[in-house]
Amino acid sequence: MIDKTVNFQMAFEALPGNTLLLEPNAPQFTILAISDELLRLSAQNRTDVVGNSVFDIFPEYSAAVTADGPSTLRASLQNSLRTKQPERLTLICYDESDAEGAVEARYWSAHTKPVLNSAGEVQYLIHTTEDITGQVRTQQRAQENESRFRNVVEQAPVAITLTRGLDVVIESINTPMLRMLGKATAAEVLGKMMVEVLPHVGSQVILEMAKAVTETGQAFRGNEVPIKMLSDNGELEQRYYNVSYTPLIEAGLVTGVIHLAIDVTEQVRARQEVEEHSEELKRFKFMADQARDPFILMREDGSFAYLNHKALEALGYTEEEAQNLRVPDVDAIHDHEGFAQLFALAQRETIPKVETMHKRKNGQLFPVEVSLAGLLLGGKPHLFAIPRDITQQKKFTEALRESEERFRIMADATPNLVWAVHPDSTIRYVNKAFVEFVGVSMEEYATTGWSAYLPEEELEFAQKTLTEAIRSRTIYSMEHRMRRQDGEYRWLLAQGAPSYYPNGEIYGYVGSAIDITELKKANEQLVRINNDLDNFVYTASHDLKAPISNIEGLLHALLRTPSTESMQSEQVQQLLGMMQESVERFTKTIANLTDIVKLQKENKEETVQIQLAEVIEHVLLDLEAQRALADARVEVEVTACPVIRFSAKNLRSVVFNLLSNALKYRSPDRALRVQLQCSITPEYDVLSVTDNGLGIESGRLDQLFTMFKRFHDHVEGSGIGLYMVKKMVENAGGKIEVETEAGVGSTFRVYFPH
Repeated sequence: MIDKTVNFQMAFEALPGNTLLLEPNAPQFTILAISDELLRLSAQNRTDVVGNSVFDIFPEYSAAVTADGPSTLRASLQNSLRTKQPERLTLICYDESDAEGAVEARYWSAHTKPVLNSAGEVQYLIHTTEDITGQVRTQQRAQENESRFRNVVEQAPVAITLTRGLDVVIESINTPMLRMLGKATAAEVLGKMMVEVLPHVGSQVILEMAKAVTETGQAFRGNEVPIKMLSDNGELEQRYYNVSYTPLIEAGLVTGVIHLAIDVTEQVRARQEVEEHSEELKRFKFMADQARDPFILMREDGSFAYLNHKALEALGYTEEEAQNLRVPDVDAIHDHEGFAQLFALAQRETIPKVETMHKRKNGQLFPVEVSLAGLLLGGKPHLFAIPRDITQQKKFTEALRESEERFRIMADATPNLVWAVHPDSTIRYVNKAFVEFVGVSMEEYATTGWSAYLPEEELEFAQKTLTEAIRSRTIYSMEHRMRRQDGEYRWLLAQGAPSYYPNGEIYGYVGSAIDITELKKANEQLVRINNDLDNFVYTASHDLKAPISNIEGLLHALLRTPSTESMQSEQVQQLLGMMQESVERFTKTIANLTDIVKLQKENKEETVQIQLAEVIEHVLLDLEAQRALADARVEVEVTACPVIRFSAKNLRSVVFNLLSNALKYRSPDRALRVQLQCSITPEYDVLSVTDNGLGIESGRLDQLFTMFKRFHDHVEGSGIGLYMVKKMVENAGGKIEVETEAGVGSTFRVYFPH
């Protein structure tokens, strides 16, 4: 016979899942039975479990944060016991130890069902649990990812929003996107369909694109997508956006779309404006690309209409990179308000150059000097700029400042009066000695200038001399008087020279002055002494003429006296001859002294145009006897300068002395040949007299033009001829040179100024 008795204990323990049979003895809730699967999961023995409180075997996890709170299991059991109704816990956390004894938190969902007896009282509580740890942790990771994503979205500098479903419901949105949609707070858009927030996009293709991404899972990218949006005045206007729609895929399904948008309306409009007037811009670009300087064309909003190749090269950008540049990206000290004012001013009038700092792509700053002008291209105002890198100029300016500082230190150490003026002759600097001389400060002297310190009658000449030197960029020197701090006018010798920057531009004039008052007094005294000496020589020669004439007359009378025996004696005749010769030499010396004094007093003889060939011809006639005696050949070729400006009397003396010397000092070893030639230089007419005579030893040339100096005693001569020639020529502003070689001959060159 088959035993039909049911073993409910065995059947309960074999139940699938995690099940407990609890005694309804609150608050212990003793375990009466436990399923094999839960016993295995808890890693305990049945004898240790059955008969003990469920809260002793499965203590609550105090740190757990569940959907219903940390102590809801006890409350759930009590509630089921009280209401005699099933109770469900969606989430509860318990600690569990694994095989190695490590404790980990696990998550469960629980269901409690009361078992009632025939009296309707609760006989048992069946408590079933399900391990949902995997689901909870997956959900936690999803929540963490979404939280991170929302933080990224919120902090992103570009407009981003997240939508769900084909209705395009806005689930998340950041501040830039709110501004783009014209909304103030997220509450105005969250949970609403896009078409509710922006009714005017309902019929636009942009909404269909978002739906298509949701349906297909294919991302969409679009540049300069046209979308009509509400303007500030409430009217629809065409705007342009770079958009990106990226599907959000979770567990293989498209759960939403990430919208990213960048408003490029201004760039598109600017480009469209340029394109509308492309011909003008093409002409400008062509011109700019030929230029050797950077050319920059700016719009009123601070964007660039064009940067030529030189500008791109200077800033380190490519053409593509430059398309998104704005003035603040390049001008390191850009001021928006200042730029607006400058832009407006350039449209009305010419503005001076400005200095600013430009910034290269690599962040390097460099100073520039910018020429600016307003341009009207395609009916739109632009600001045209030509920046010039002045890095080297700045370095040079700093070096110049240091150089000027060193110059001033050295100038202040010198006792001379040192000064520097600007190209317009205004005072740039005077040294310490100058300030002490005039008795005022540097600042005061720079304000008044030198006009207050020069005598009125000398001011015009001094100012004209300085101005003319600056104009012609020449060195100048002049003497003038200047009032010293004690009121005395002192004579100064001032000399100045132009000073230039390395680029050739004139810096100004730099000069110095020395006090020559005492020197001038000494010179004046020397002139007086020389005049007295000249007067003495002239008087002496004049006073000596009378007694010499008397002696000469007496000698002649004595010679005419009838001869006597004593007079006819050889000794008397010899003595008389020696006396006559001495008297003649004395007479010639006095005559020479008289000529020298006259020459000294002449100093500047009146000059006229003289036919040189005619003068030479007359002199040769006078010297014909000497020429014939010397059997000399004289060659004359002076057609190059037929006329010479000189004193007529003195020119004859010059030619006579040079020719007579050539005839007198001829060589006995060869026939005498004398050549007279003339040539012209920018400053002089040059007369050359060349002979093949005796010549002069080179060591004696420094004495050649000395008064009363003779090198050859075999012929007559006074020793003053060449001295007087040199004096005549130098008095007229000319000079005389000689080339000679003993035994070969000599060449004298006389330079007559034009």
